[in-house]
Amino acid sequence: MSDCSSPIMDAYLPERLALTGATGALGFAFLRRTFQRDPKLRASLLVRKASASFQTEAFQSWLRQNEKRVTLVEGDVRQLGKDQLKALLQTDGGLWHFAALTSLTAECEEVAKEINEVNAEGTAQLVEACLKTPKCGPFYHVSTAYVVGERPGKALESESRMNQVFRNPYEASKLAAETSAHRAFAGGISGAIFRPSVVVDDVGGTGGFKMVDACAYAVALAVKRGEPFVFRLRRTASINMIHSDWVIAAMIDLARLPSGPGLTYHLTAPRSSNFSDIAKILEAMIPGLKIRFEPDLKRSDLPTASKLFDKAVTEIRPYFDADVHFDRTNTERDLSPAVKESPLDLAPFVKIRLESELGRIAHRK
Repeated sequence: MSDCSSPIMDAYLPERLALTGATGALGFAFLRRTFQRDPKLRASLLVRKASASFQTEAFQSWLRQNEKRVTLVEGDVRQLGKDQLKALLQTDGGLWHFAALTSLTAECEEVAKEINEVNAEGTAQLVEACLKTPKCGPFYHVSTAYVVGERPGKALESESRMNQVFRNPYEASKLAAETSAHRAFAGGISGAIFRPSVVVDDVGGTGGFKMVDACAYAVALAVKRGEPFVFRLRRTASINMIHSDWVIAAMIDLARLPSGPGLTYHLTAPRSSNFSDIAKILEAMIPGLKIRFEPDLKRSDLPTASKLFDKAVTEIRPYFDADVHFDRTNTERDLSPAVKESPLDLAPFVKIRLESELGRIAHRK
């Protein structure tokens, strides 16, 4: 993806910002980008040092390189004390709230409860602290475009509760969190709500739902085994995917607006990616590859490589048939031209990932 920086976007140049969820996929990508962009920037990060994401080599390496610019605030978003909140809220760059549990299944009541505690109640606690803090900086809440739930048709950026039915507790909890964010805006706190769709990333293993990586690996394995590749989907299946580079550039750009508008922005692709189009890309890249769509098959009936992909996308399968279009009125109006015109075509990204997997698998015995 291209560099989306511009002179206008660089108007957002705070001395310090704060993040929750800094060790998560999108939060960490945002952190790396903002630190590269401004060598003088400092950050306060809410972290759980015992978490696996904090202890990864990638985050620890970044932390060692930037330790003089970072203040770690140990804690859980559900249980923050006065000193922890003070460290997070006294920043001119605002609090960027990425922290969330993103399980899309939550098959047991205990997991559903934890999702609500972190995503909804944790956000509500941050908002209450913002409202009680004099001269509190902006509050930027990272939500999801799928707060629309199962409702079909056009989803407006201005919509919130529309009696929609949710696919899972995650969607419901993120809408509840948005309600808290709006309470902050109504109370005079500046900021914005960002609703990305399915985010993919160039860094293997860290990108959103990892769907593109899973597809690239499975197709490469199918080629090595001489198998056809079978999508257990309807040919009309699609998914709204967006690259993390563009999402991050858009958020930074929109944060430049004076005092923050308290608006909601759909950070989504202008149109969903059809699996039939993805199949054409793959077939054009690999002469002789045969791709089929067999929605009525059971997973056990799939070829070996296709089974791997089918299992990898279990959580997001319900979104492949989502008949929804995301309105982008606020986003299109407020984005700087350099960001608005940045290419969102995922074909080059798919090609790079597939070539990487083909090369990696070719060297295996």
